[in-house]
Amino acid sequence: MADDPGSRPKLRRMKGRHWLGGVCAGIGYWLAVPTWLVRLLWTVTVLAYGLGAVLYILLWIFMPVWDQVPENYEERAGG
Repeated sequence: MADDPGSRPKLRRMKGRHWLGGVCAGIGYWLAVPTWLVRLLWTVTVLAYGLGAVLYILLWIFMPVWDQVPENYEERAGG
């Protein structure tokens, strides 16, 4: 995790907070926005353009995963 409270944590998938691969939960935590909002925007992107599905699969494959859910996940991403 980040040592400085103002710095952004590493971009990683969430283990234990996922619906599919944990990509949206990880992005929500990284951006400090609610996970449901990231999932909604991702769904719109998939339905509108189709490119989101390919990007999601690539991120699922190549994005590293957290060993456990970070302690401040609920306050940062809102679960």
